[in-house]
Amino acid sequence: MARNSDIPIFLEQYHTWFYEREVWRRTFLGVPCQKSPLDLWNYQEIISELKPCLVLEFGTYMGGSALFFAEVLRRVSPEGSVLTVDNQHHELDARVRNHPRIERLICESTSPTVHERATALRKDDRPIFVILDSDHSEQHVLSELLSLRSLLKAGDYLVVEDGNINGHPVLSDHGPGPLEALRNYMLRFPEDYRRDVTRECLFGFTFAPEGYLVRR
Repeated sequence: MARNSDIPIFLEQYHTWFYEREVWRRTFLGVPCQKSPLDLWNYQEIISELKPCLVLEFGTYMGGSALFFAEVLRRVSPEGSVLTVDNQHHELDARVRNHPRIERLICESTSPTVHERATALRKDDRPIFVILDSDHSEQHVLSELLSLRSLLKAGDYLVVEDGNINGHPVLSDHGPGPLEALRNYMLRFPEDYRRDVTRECLFGFTFAPEGYLVRR
């Protein structure tokens, strides 16, 4: 996989070092939350400014990120809630199962049930924040992006995570994943989203390259 010549080599090297040390396998309030802490800092700033009525999360695992989103919402968007979606929740931490601001859906992220429930939870046309972090195959992420076309409205915020895999610059043997899906989608629907490059580049690298997006 050819490297992106627009990114300084030392940043790619640091990104790879950071990823391979598994610094992202940390916890939030003791619950595993497998995300870059740099991206998490971005997320809380976005949520603080956007004040969404809903955070829609694809991919739950043990629930650390759902807990993170719920606690940020509690402070900045009093009526906001989290809808976290996965095809199984048997590893979910009890604190997430019982959190009053977190609702769980056990289904595929592309299920019509997700669209129906997210639509019901949207309040007064207030914005929503969506994060894709489930199956990282190109076809699955593309299907998720297509399923969101009729759900998201102007001003909604979307993050497509883990575009750094398949050699961008990590896990070069993974095969096409989120970044390939996103580029495929943008070729088909170039006017759907505006890239938030300032956020994406704030810390020098992100696990979501090209994936900080605002719905037009």
